[in-house]
Amino acid sequence: MSRFLQILESIFQKRILPLFLSVSIIIDYTLTFYFADSIKEILENEFSPILLFAIENNVVIPYFIVIVFFYYGISYSVLKALEGTKLYYFGASIILLMSITHFLGGMSWYIRETYYSNAIFTLSMVSILFALGLFGYEIIRID
Repeated sequence: MSRFLQILESIFQKRILPLFLSVSIIIDYTLTFYFADSIKEILENEFSPILLFAIENNVVIPYFIVIVFFYYGISYSVLKALEGTKLYYFGASIILLMSITHFLGGMSWYIRETYYSNAIFTLSMVSILFALGLFGYEIIRID
């Protein structure tokens, strides 16, 4: 059991966990472009307004590179800021949840079921609500 906890602890390190998010974004967009029948289909069905903007303006590759590094940098910065606090593992959990959501989002182009897409959208909303809840908690908390 202690080996499992060591592995879990290493995953939640501030340098490793942001890699999960970056890799999940790469997987998400790769699967999106691989399984979509056409660019028109992506434009009609994609949730991400920024990706839609990148496709419409023919800047997908630069957008893709920037977003992967941006997400890594932001995730790392958040974990570094939360390091040593009680909220560190909550922040890490949000990043892990976002990683799972991106991976499953890419798979939605293969599965193509409404209930599946809605479940992924719900996961995204849970991540946002979780983050807002923790932010609110920090604001009203009196030490």
